[in-house]
Amino acid sequence: MKLSRKKRKKKVVVVEDLSFLIDRSHRYNWLQRHFHHHRLRHRIKHGATVIAKNDKVAYDIHRFYFVPKDNIIIKES
Repeated sequence: MKLSRKKRKKKVVVVEDLSFLIDRSHRYNWLQRHFHHHRLRHRIKHGATVIAKNDKVAYDIHRFYFVPKDNIIIKES
């Protein structure tokens, strides 16, 4: 019996804030920062498109996670 795998759909990732990576006086300790960084990195890696809140967040996504600028959409509220 052969098990079939579901096809993985490409996902959209919405990033609103990356201050926990930049600001060392953030409320997260180093373990929480490490956890959130790796969880976000995994989501961005497996997502097709990244939606950023503003230009600064888009720049930080490109800077920290090496996402091509073509894959980042800026959506200001």
